[in-house]
Amino acid sequence: MTRSANESAQRARAAQTATLWTRTARWLHWSTALAVVVEVPAGFTMAWTYLDGLKGGPLAGLHIRASQVHHTLGMILLFTTLFRLCWRWRHPAPALPPEVSVHGRLLARTVQASLYALLLLIPLSGWAALSALAGGADFPAPELWFFGHDGFGPSGLIPHLVAPRPWNDPLGYGLFARAHVWMLWGGAALLALHVGGAIKHHFVDRDRVLLRMIGRK
Repeated sequence: MTRSANESAQRARAAQTATLWTRTARWLHWSTALAVVVEVPAGFTMAWTYLDGLKGGPLAGLHIRASQVHHTLGMILLFTTLFRLCWRWRHPAPALPPEVSVHGRLLARTVQASLYALLLLIPLSGWAALSALAGGADFPAPELWFFGHDGFGPSGLIPHLVAPRPWNDPLGYGLFARAHVWMLWGGAALLALHVGGAIKHHFVDRDRVLLRMIGRK
């Protein structure tokens, strides 16, 4: 048996015998949930106060703070998700209870995989949108913490995913911003399924699927 086959077999056995998520997996799960709870309202606040931020209106300060939170947390979520995927590869999820149906298992895996994909794609689309915008002459520089005022500028730490483009370019900011928002709504629907499934397991099926993510045997 090859080394990769051995590792796959070991991960499968670990998933079958594990009764709890690892402490690291639980910490990553709940910290991601908390970050999303902050990140999404900050994004909507940033959008709603955009004109004040552009023109120095009464909500300009709120716009700057919301932008800092949204952009910075988005970057953190992206890299946290990459780390989560690496951790998940080395530490498989505990097996679902045997009474869960085949369709239930398929739905659970599909929802979880889709949420992981969106936790990557939503920040990447936002990153691409800011890259296309790039704090050009007609628009203020993106506000970020610890990346510099304009992370995309000469002294910034963030590379461009796409080249800066005019505002009305079909492959510019508008395309990535729309994708960002539509994927967010898709993520909200998937999250509702995810939370609903956890509630069902706990209150209807009365199994330990939710409890093991809390750390209780």
